[in-house]
Amino acid sequence: MGVLARGYYLNDQRLQWSGNEETMGAEGILTPSIIIVPKTGGGTWSVHGEFLLQDTINSNLFLGDRGGNAAFRDERASYAGNWDYHAFKIAQLNVRYKNPLFEFRAGKFESPFGNYTMPLMSNSRWDAPFIRTESVLWRDTGMLFRFTPSIFDLCVALTNGCEGNDTNSMKAGTGRVGLNFPHATMGMSVFWQDGEGSEEQKQFRRYAGADAGIRWGNWVLSSEIIYDEYGMRREFDPNDIFWKKSIYYRQINKADNTPITGWGGYVDLSYHYNSWLFGVNYGEYYPEQLHNPDYPQHDIINRRFLVKAGWNFTQHIQWYSVLLLETEGYTAQCGRTRRGWAVMSGVKMEL
Repeated sequence: MGVLARGYYLNDQRLQWSGNEETMGAEGILTPSIIIVPKTGGGTWSVHGEFLLQDTINSNLFLGDRGGNAAFRDERASYAGNWDYHAFKIAQLNVRYKNPLFEFRAGKFESPFGNYTMPLMSNSRWDAPFIRTESVLWRDTGMLFRFTPSIFDLCVALTNGCEGNDTNSMKAGTGRVGLNFPHATMGMSVFWQDGEGSEEQKQFRRYAGADAGIRWGNWVLSSEIIYDEYGMRREFDPNDIFWKKSIYYRQINKADNTPITGWGGYVDLSYHYNSWLFGVNYGEYYPEQLHNPDYPQHDIINRRFLVKAGWNFTQHIQWYSVLLLETEGYTAQCGRTRRGWAVMSGVKMEL
């Protein structure tokens, strides 16, 4: 049983009207596993879990009207799902069979797309590059098959294509072809889905990319790049969204059954030495230029810079901090000028 607990301070200025820009928080992760090792040669069966524990958000979040502006009221209300945190969440729970050449998983597992290496400091994973927070799915539910002959790493998965149980009958396919060397990896991945959500709320989710990484000594250098398809399949008022809503205006419609396209990537460099961890990450995302007068913010290129640091007080207790800086200065939600920064600092225990 792995156990992680965090206590932290967070100040995220990207949405300024919620009252939740600045908060103290607590969260944890439990990672139990049961492994059955046969007495004779062959593969092993196991069960793996990853359960997220997190404090919920105060229920009197500001979603109402101020100054008689009903349009701002409706826009605030459409972001309510962004703070719908559950105290307990299943991030992974799967049954596995593995031998030296083959692995099978059934249940909920980490999506096999790409290869992100920098440590994450939050359960919500907000401290990741733009393509990872806005495009790439972190976890998925279904079946996964993996083959690892020699230096090759071949993976294919048939899944729901969303974080939980599906709301439509169309399934997603994910595949990655990779090469693993003693101190380096590289690969190409694809995720293809008919559309996440059902009926009028259905939205595109398709992407393909390449990744590479190298490790020498205490240094790790890695990078990913993707081509992305997203957006609503039909005309749909973004203020009617009741699930989690992108603060970058990605849930709009270009034309019926026509995806919006974009591309982006990042490079990150991390350094581990004794009790210290340092990491820097820089990425850019280029959305298709729609020139939609109602949502000009969609067309803005996002440039995100991340800095992470950590220091171990003991073998199991660590101080950590995160700084996020990204494109700002434009008029965004509720007529506010976007501030593009967030900071977090806290202490975690990991066993």
